[in-house]
Amino acid sequence: MIQYSALSLWDLLRLRGSMVPKGLSWALPSAALAFVFHRLMYEWTEWSQYAVEPSGTARAVFTIFTSVVGFLIAFRAQQSYARYWEGITLVERACGVWLNGCSNLI
Repeated sequence: MIQYSALSLWDLLRLRGSMVPKGLSWALPSAALAFVFHRLMYEWTEWSQYAVEPSGTARAVFTIFTSVVGFLIAFRAQQSYARYWEGITLVERACGVWLNGCSNLI
């Protein structure tokens, strides 16, 4: 567990214990590869003949795919938000029980 002395903006940007290096190790090579393919397909004339617009079927499949992924992301976000508030509620309830118990001792 990372021990924080005081919460600051620099604590949010720490690399130790963060997922940023792992995410960047996947994202940067993928972005570089996409950039290279974009340059090959749209800038070089001998490759531009293979650059075609997607068909109606491909657009429909992409629309369905993005809709399903968007729904899954929204569902997971809502579930995690609900779990967060359930945890906060249980912590508050436990604090109330402890406070009630301590006040009954006095």
